[in-house]
Amino acid sequence: MSTIGRNQKSKSDNSTGHFSELLKVEGKLALRTPVGIGTGIGLPVILLIVFGLIGNVEGGTVGNTGLTIIDLWVPTIMVIGFIGISISALPITIVRYREIGWLRRISTTPVPVSRILAAQLVINLIFALATILIVIFGSELIFGAQLSVGIPYFVLSIMLSIAEIFSLGLVLAAVVPTQAAVQPITGGLFFLLLFLSGLWIQPVQVGGVLATIMYYSPAGAAVQALLYSVYNYPPPYTAILTMIGYTVIFAFIAIRYFRWE
Repeated sequence: MSTIGRNQKSKSDNSTGHFSELLKVEGKLALRTPVGIGTGIGLPVILLIVFGLIGNVEGGTVGNTGLTIIDLWVPTIMVIGFIGISISALPITIVRYREIGWLRRISTTPVPVSRILAAQLVINLIFALATILIVIFGSELIFGAQLSVGIPYFVLSIMLSIAEIFSLGLVLAAVVPTQAAVQPITGGLFFLLLFLSGLWIQPVQVGGVLATIMYYSPAGAAVQALLYSVYNYPPPYTAILTMIGYTVIFAFIAIRYFRWE
């Protein structure tokens, strides 16, 4: 192997090692301040139990959907988990790091500052995967949801749902200036997205303009796509295009306005 080749391999190994160490540190910090776990995993578990028990008590189907309560709310619960992770946890962590100067200080080390953002995304994606598995298998094995997940449709819906909602979280991390401001802003947006996701009332139950707003919101489009895919139907192209549009817009804003210090 040439000297250049050995040097490149050494740099690659060092880069991988630095990122692994950073990932371990960020993982430990996430467990010590478990906002992501609480809102991204804990809240969906609570909602799964609540709607599962309600469905067992009431029985029957919701409206003219032909679906039971737990059947209908499974996608909503998953999307709420993504919202909890990306809106509550991710922006708060990044804004705090920027305000205390941690992003600036790490720029003097061999680890690129962007690796912190990458580590945060990896950790939050792990939380999202845990949420998906808990909701899918919990709803089927414990509460008898009759899902027939279409893998290609489901994977596409999950990827786009996470992409658009995480991109929105990065927008908040980019534009919110201080820790004092980030909590009320993320809190207000969190509850707005919960409503638009159909947590308290489904769009099919309200109809009219409000239903349209819910269907084409970031949360509503994700729920709509997942609702079709967990029953092995292709997601509506309108939901797919809506999520792609939101992802492009949010990603552009996040990249354009993100500040490291």
